Formats: sequence, C-alpha cells, structure tokens
Amino acid sequence: MIVVDASAMVVALSSSSAEGEAARSAMTADDMWIAPTHMPLEVIRTLRKAVVGGHLAEDDAEAAFAALLASEITYVGVSEARLRASWAMRHNVSAYDAAYLVIAAEYGARLVTFDTRLAKAAEQVAPSVSVSVSVL
Repeated sequence: MIVVDASAMVVALSSSSAEGEAARSAMTADDMWIAPTHMPLEVIRTLRKAVVGGHLAEDDAEAAFAALLASEITYVGVSEARLRASWAMRHNVSAYDAAYLVIAAEYGARLVTFDTRLAKAAEQVAPSVSVSVSVL
C-alpha cells in the first residue's frame, strides 16, 4: 500500500520526462493507493496553474484530469484522531502535507512524493513512515 501525494500524481499524469517515468514506476510498484481526500484538488490546482503558466497544453491537462478520475485511489477522510495528529505536526509541515504523513503512519504505508521538503519533514515528525522521493 502506498500513499500518493499530489506532487507525485501530477508528475506521473502529466510528464513524459524521466521524472514522469520515475513517478509512474514508483506508483505502479504497488497497486493499492490511498490519499487524503484533498489530494485530487491539489492535483487539479497544479494542472490549472501549469496550463495558465504555459507549461502544459490544455489537451494534456484534460488527459491528466481524465486519468486522475480513472485512477483507483482510496480517499481517506478526516477524523478527530487524524486532525489531532496533523495539528501536532503544525510546526514542521502544512496541514495538507501532514495529512499525507498521518495517513501513511496510520496505514503503515509508504509515501510516494516529489516534495523533498515533505520527505525531510517526515524524518522528524513521522520517522515510522517510509518515503520514496525523487527530486524534480
């Protein structure tokens, strides 16, 4: 089981580069994907910014969005325990990033991310979480 963060998902869905291949490879190594419920919103926000900034063609963003919708991801919602655990990490990571760490720790899952800052924070606030990271 892996927790897929938005950075890895965006790269996997929209990049034909070596980074995109690395993201797809890390994600296809396990077919059980979980993520916090806000992850797809982060993905579509990033796809939109890439189109507006001229870094991604509209057709490619549409294809990435369709692939996101087709992905078999179990979305994990908010609970009091998850909120408390996220709050405890507030000095090291954003609430959005904490959700990935909390879920990975709760499920004993590996976190797949391209966010090196999140990976480094995981060492401090969630040392039980295994992180697969690639640098963009």
